[in-house]
Amino acid sequence: MSTFKTLLAALLLAPALTISASSGCSALSGEYHIGGSDADYPTVAAAIAALQCGGVNGPVTFLIADGRYAEKVELGDIFGISAQNNITFESEKGNSNDVVLVSPTPDAEYTLHLSNASFYSFANLTIDNATGFAGNAVKMEGTTKNVKFRNVVFNGTQRQSNGANNAVIYSTASGAKSNISFEDCEVNNGSVGIYKGGAATADTRTTVQGTLFFNQYESAMKLNNEAAPVVSNNVISSISTSKDYKGIALDHVTGNMVISNNVINSVNGTYGIALNNCEGQADNYGTIANNSVNVGGEGAMYGLYLTGSTDNIVFNFNRVKLATSKDNKSAQAYYTNKATGANINVMNNIFYDLSTGGYTVLGNTYKDFFNQLPAQSNASLTVSANGIMIEKVTPAN
Repeated sequence: MSTFKTLLAALLLAPALTISASSGCSALSGEYHIGGSDADYPTVAAAIAALQCGGVNGPVTFLIADGRYAEKVELGDIFGISAQNNITFESEKGNSNDVVLVSPTPDAEYTLHLSNASFYSFANLTIDNATGFAGNAVKMEGTTKNVKFRNVVFNGTQRQSNGANNAVIYSTASGAKSNISFEDCEVNNGSVGIYKGGAATADTRTTVQGTLFFNQYESAMKLNNEAAPVVSNNVISSISTSKDYKGIALDHVTGNMVISNNVINSVNGTYGIALNNCEGQADNYGTIANNSVNVGGEGAMYGLYLTGSTDNIVFNFNRVKLATSKDNKSAQAYYTNKATGANINVMNNIFYDLSTGGYTVLGNTYKDFFNQLPAQSNASLTVSANGIMIEKVTPAN
């Protein structure tokens, strides 16, 4: 037998080899424990070091024992990770209050850092960076995709602050992000709850569902340069006194966006849902539907606010209440500026001003809606314009 044939036969008969990221390290697969008496790894950092050394050759789940873990958690690309071989971090008992990942020092830049990271999941735990005056609970950089957060509590700085560096969850503009999802989570404090910076290539399919946003100073969500986000069934509650507060702020959002079934309550706010240069598709409009928006206070306030080239959007079955504490002629439940937007379909909405009454908007139009809604300060006006029937609602005594 030739030398080549002998070598080939030996290779065929040899046991299968486990390929790992670094010589001497075994690839991980299956379930492992972090912390506690039966720990495979004493800390989260130790588990990550094992991932970086050996990679994975199957799906991996880390079950974290009860406790506070004062660590900066750094995650990136791992050898072998994929949609099938994903990595999950979750609490051992399934209670988000039992496991807290917390920044080790006040004013830490972040607690969890995802850089060019994909196919990670986090469930039933708390990620905290509330002790200092700045920093993010989560910071995402680079091309990061397919990351899921389920039943996670995020705590940001408790001081009144502005800007991305004080957002609870900050997704930078350094690389496009795709398929980032938040399900049944809780986001507390910070300047912004979820801040997507918007890379040169649009982020795609951000999903935020069933999540509570409490007491952000600047905005619950700021999504910039996004394609087809889904934001539904969330509750936003703010006592912010910021003059530029926005419950949901969308800027250059395109495609089949769905903003639906959200409850926004801003007792001192300015904007409920604000859209700037947002464009749906001509054959598949963006949808703003079934949202309940309550904006209060004394200053200027707007329930649904459109600026720039905002096109191809349907506003359907929304309920907007302006809870003005005094007669406020600048308050508008629906506002759109005289820019280049077109094809706005407003139908079956209720716009209500506590001080002047409101209007039920029935029917629809595909024409620009500029200057077609009567001023909310006019208590006696009843009009029909461009196919829209606007029915006056008299405030209760």
